[in-house]
Amino acid sequence: AALRLAARFPRLQMVPAGLLVLLPFELVGQVGLLTALLDAFALACTMLLVIHLSALSARAESTMKRQGALAQLTSALARVREEEELFAQLAGHAPALMPECACAFWVKEAGGDQFRAVRWTGLEEGQLPVFNFTPTLAQDRSESVLIEGPLPGTSAGKVTVLQPALGDSELNGLITVSGKRSAMDESARRLLRQVADEMGSTLLRLQALDEQRQRTEAMELANRLAGLAARFASDQGAALGAIRPALAETLRCESVHLEWLNGDSLELILAQGDPLEGHAPEQLPLAGTRAAEALLQGRSLREPTTGRRPEDLFLVPAGLRQVALAPLRCAAVDGTLQLARRLPRAFSAGELLVLQLLAERLGLLFQAGLEDGKGEAIPSPQEATQ
Repeated sequence: AALRLAARFPRLQMVPAGLLVLLPFELVGQVGLLTALLDAFALACTMLLVIHLSALSARAESTMKRQGALAQLTSALARVREEEELFAQLAGHAPALMPECACAFWVKEAGGDQFRAVRWTGLEEGQLPVFNFTPTLAQDRSESVLIEGPLPGTSAGKVTVLQPALGDSELNGLITVSGKRSAMDESARRLLRQVADEMGSTLLRLQALDEQRQRTEAMELANRLAGLAARFASDQGAALGAIRPALAETLRCESVHLEWLNGDSLELILAQGDPLEGHAPEQLPLAGTRAAEALLQGRSLREPTTGRRPEDLFLVPAGLRQVALAPLRCAAVDGTLQLARRLPRAFSAGELLVLQLLAERLGLLFQAGLEDGKGEAIPSPQEATQ
């Protein structure tokens, strides 16, 4: 009876209860004191052994369940194609991997050390983690960190484990798990690191897929816009006017214009009906302009119109708050293609890619429009415009 009690409730508190079960038999048998002590010692040792074996069995069963859940998660993550689906799978498997714990999954913001909460599970109703979180990590970014206190922004848990997720040795995500101190043992932290490794590698794969998808979509849009301008290859202003409605619809850009390098100044070409009409001069000094920086560094730029650039003298009065530009080359003449919008939202990396691809296509298009059919010298864009 005492051993069944220890097997049913494998806790040390059951040992005194087992000795109480033995006591009536010892009294009825009228055994000596030494015999009673030996019987009690044998019973206590046997109960402790049963409790220990039961605890080992329960721990092994729990480990097997966690490993099974980890295998299911690994298989599920191999099939995801969207970031949202990735975090949905992580949140769905978290209760089986870390039972009785609150978990939150974070993604690293580009260009900073902040992490943004994407999904969470195990929190009481009405509780949410903080939106942005800047953790203090170990020198080895792959190592987990145990901090005292609940999950940031909540009251869940006594301690919290921060487990970074890395993809190709680059930090791209974070997992936070809060709960009892006993639940954060070494085996649980090893399992958490395995989950973080899967999360980091999947995030890296999805980012590559997303970049490939963005480039494909950007190429399709740039080809469509260049197709609209193809009929006006010899008239740059008309070509810009042909693509301006499509740019306003797809990229929310009200203004598109060209700036050609002409000595130490820039020559502007606008589309008819552009918001810059009546505000922008025909020529602009090159010094300090965005076009000068873009041509000097050979890269695209995107920034708000803060009034610090010479172009802002006519961009701001026209109500344009964000601008993006890409280098453009046509008939050995350098210039830039520029987009501007009234919305305060900055141009995204995908929109900047569309601008770069469109500038490449328009450069080839304008050059074809400037070429003489008889093989004569190619006039400059300024001469062709005149």
